[in-house]
Amino acid sequence: MASGDGAEQAIMGAQRAGKSGRDIVAYFAGHLANLANGNDTLGDAEEIVFVKPFHLYERVRRLLTVNKRYSEGLVGVWAYPPPDGVEEAAEFYFDRVLDRPIAARRDEPTSADNLAALVATRAAGPVAPPPRDQPLSTWKALVGGPARRRRFRETSELFELSNRILKCLDAANRPYAETLRLGLCPKEWLVGDDAAGVNTLKAANGFLKALKAKMDDKLGRRPTDEELDAAFAAAPVPGAKTGKEFAATPLGAAIVSRVAGQDQTYLLSFESVEATQAAEIADEADGPLMTQQEAAPYLTAAVEAGAIAPPERDLLAAIMAGRTLNQALGESLFLRRRVKADFEGDLAAYVEDLSARTARFVVAAAARP
Repeated sequence: MASGDGAEQAIMGAQRAGKSGRDIVAYFAGHLANLANGNDTLGDAEEIVFVKPFHLYERVRRLLTVNKRYSEGLVGVWAYPPPDGVEEAAEFYFDRVLDRPIAARRDEPTSADNLAALVATRAAGPVAPPPRDQPLSTWKALVGGPARRRRFRETSELFELSNRILKCLDAANRPYAETLRLGLCPKEWLVGDDAAGVNTLKAANGFLKALKAKMDDKLGRRPTDEELDAAFAAAPVPGAKTGKEFAATPLGAAIVSRVAGQDQTYLLSFESVEATQAAEIADEADGPLMTQQEAAPYLTAAVEAGAIAPPERDLLAAIMAGRTLNQALGESLFLRRRVKADFEGDLAAYVEDLSARTARFVVAAAARP
């Protein structure tokens, strides 16, 4: 076993949760990377880890159920009505997020494909070819490679593993997180006849925010038709023409019911939970692996090589300087138009694309003599 403070630092240290507010998903990605790397059971001098999917699954399941940071802030057990509890919520989260297939965009490798490729480079034994009949999930990319692997020994190597896991979770976690932001149970709204798509869930969150504003945040009562229509005019939801019409749909009715209910627990925002946990994580985090000054030459060279655009360099530099993504993005008309025109408004997809382009260039540049 790795001992004392060294083990704790190894288990928690791969994915830095910076003071700019890296969310709980990033922290979980780092934790998952450390578990897959054997950092909770192996000593620092041990070079090989044997990945046993069922054993790793049990450790991840226990992490999601026992650690309140994850059971409340990530899994959202508070949104699950009885008889479901933390065990059932964790199992559903695993199925709908960690084992959710990640579809390809524009015939390019997915974030799960990139994770599987990195895992394959650590093979210390035979490697079976990955299945190509269906998209990979985060979980299948992580455990579907070689069972006998060379461990990620350097901090930078482990960071790369956790970063690739995070890119998978950025894509796979969104429908689940959007449902929690509504204060609704993911098990009720991500499967079955009333299952809602991620774009509908995002729009519904915009509607809920507008509705609360129109009600002056005086909840615990049913909104009037005028308030519903005013909120819908400010934040429409696909599939309905008016706020009153949306409130008559199953999803709209559930949202209005939460607003009208006396139990404000169900109005708890996922963003609020996330912000609380981010503050805790920031207190435990070390500094970033690369400072803004160290990264600047790579970003400048990436612009000169055409790998990224100048506004994208400025965006990355601003984030490294401690600004949030929304703050940095909001100041650039070029970037907002790029996200809307090329990625259909899908910010997570754009961030994944920008990260992949930048990472490919930096890796190639660092490898050149």
